[in-house]
Formats: sequence, C-alpha cells, structure tokens
Amino acid sequence: MMTMEALAFKCERCGAPLEVSPETIVAVCPYCGFPNHVSGNIKTDEIHIIPSLDKNAIAQAFWKNVESDFDLRRIKDEIEIVGIEGHYAPYWIGLVHVYGTVRYMRREEECHTDSKGNTRCHTVERHYTESVDENLRLLGSARRQVKSFGVDDLITHYSKTWPKGKRLLDLEEGEWERIKLEILNTEMDERQAKLIMREDAIDVIRNRFLAKSDRIEMFNLHADEPENVKLVLLPMWTVYYRYGNSIFQTVFAGWDGKRVAATEPMNVLRQAQYLVGAGAGIATAAFGAAFFSSSPVFALLAIVGGSAVSWLAGSKVLEGQRIERERKGLMG
Repeated sequence: MMTMEALAFKCERCGAPLEVSPETIVAVCPYCGFPNHVSGNIKTDEIHIIPSLDKNAIAQAFWKNVESDFDLRRIKDEIEIVGIEGHYAPYWIGLVHVYGTVRYMRREEECHTDSKGNTRCHTVERHYTESVDENLRLLGSARRQVKSFGVDDLITHYSKTWPKGKRLLDLEEGEWERIKLEILNTEMDERQAKLIMREDAIDVIRNRFLAKSDRIEMFNLHADEPENVKLVLLPMWTVYYRYGNSIFQTVFAGWDGKRVAATEPMNVLRQAQYLVGAGAGIATAAFGAAFFSSSPVFALLAIVGGSAVSWLAGSKVLEGQRIERERKGLMG
C-alpha cells in the first residue's frame, strides 16, 4: 500500500513540500510562490494574476469607506476591526462566439383613435425573428464551491473594470512577497472550463430573449470552441469589524480597493424609519379592508400593497443590519 510519503509533492523550484488535495490542479509553493502543475489539462504558463493591494491599503480603504458613509461615520469611534483576510480565487476567462436565430412572441399594446377622438387600446401578439452573431467574454469560477459572501459582486466588479494582470511566472520574487496571499485550489481544468463556457454562452443569450419576450418559439443557437482561455487569479479581501455585540464584514476587490459588498449595522434612526414604514403599511391595509364592500378592487390593492410595505419594512427592522451590494450583469 502506497504511503503518504510516497504521494508527497515537492516544489519544482525550491523543493519545499506542497499541500495537495485530490482536486488540486495547480499548487502554489507557500515558500517561493512557484506554481506547480500537479494534474489536469492546464498550462502553467497560462496562469495570470491580478496584483493586489496589501493589508494596510485595504485597512485604509475600509476607514475611508466608513468616513464616506453617512451612517457609519456617526459610529466610527465605536467600530473595531477584528480581522482582515485575503486570498486569490481562480477563475477561467475566455471568448465564445455565439451565432444562430431566435424567433419569439411579445404581447404589446396597440391603440387606435376613431373619428370622434376616442382612443381604444387592446393587446396584440407580435412575432419577431432575430439573428445572433456575437462574441461573449465569459468569466466563471474554477472552483465548485463558491457560495461565499461577496463572490458574485467581485466578479461583477471585475467584468466592469477588467484590470490588467500578468503571468504568474513573470512575478518577481520580491513582488510576490509583497502581495503574497493564499491561493485557493483550482478544481476545474481547461477542458471542463471550455464545456461550461459554451453552455453559459447559450444561457446568456437565452436569458436575454426570455427577458424581452413572452414566449420563445424557436431557439437555434450554436457556440464555438472558446478562445483565449486562461486562468485568472482574483484577489479578494474581507474586513471583519465589531460594533456593539455583533460582527459585520466588508468585502473589497484587491486590485483597486473598491468595496463590492457589505453587511452593516443599522442605527436607531434607520430602525425608526423602517418602523414608521411598517406602521404605514399596516394602516394602508386596514384602510383598504374598511372599504372592501364599496370598492373591492381598490380595497384589494390597498390590502396587498400595505401588507407588502409592512412586511418589507418589518423584516428590515428584525434583520438589524444593512446589506449593500453592487449587482449588475456579469458580462463585459
């Protein structure tokens, strides 16, 4: 039976032992930073890294964010940083050419004015056919488990800024020591990434047409083999801070110090605003119920609308914190 010693991996550059799991494809030496190809269909020289700010710069970005926030600025003296953690997460990026034809139906209002000046409107079904021929720049995680706070927001920010990176092999030793962070394992190789990219490209176009139509009648699209595929390491920092008896977190993009997601304490004034909103919602619903017999439609709208406002405002009070995130399309 093979022993653990026989299965041990060592760095090709310095000979130091590497920490390798069954799904590790690239193992970065914790001592010299050299990326070691362990398994999978991946070229080590195609690994790119987005240089990161250091921990001190992230701490400064956090306090700058506190100063610029109306609510946080008021409680600045009561905020205490309890931890700052950073890591590089691997993502596959590539260009996918998508082409084909889509036919869909959309319901639209059509209005006509007669000779007496009366306007009548009715709903009609209109059918459209569009050709698709475009290149999509896709970015997807190289890990199977990425359900951590701020990950989607980091991808969104990257797709809007597209920061310039460099090959990991081109990093000088001193530069690596300055930005050295834990690099999460890459669990999907290039072959798997290309398969996912082709599926994702089709899904992007399908979702686009679903959003602007009432029914897709024909969907005939094809996706070519992804091109310019490379593995990119994105730096992500999380600042944990204490306010009162609770711990909150703020996530920053490592390349520019931009806050991409945050959980934040809610002050008394904000809680009072939500309580007023909840009370107004309840009052609106009660007012609608009182007029149900005389105007059922109006009463029903008031009850539903008031209940929704009350529920939303009340849930914010119970939540006891603000959650701010920047979310837009993931495409660049």
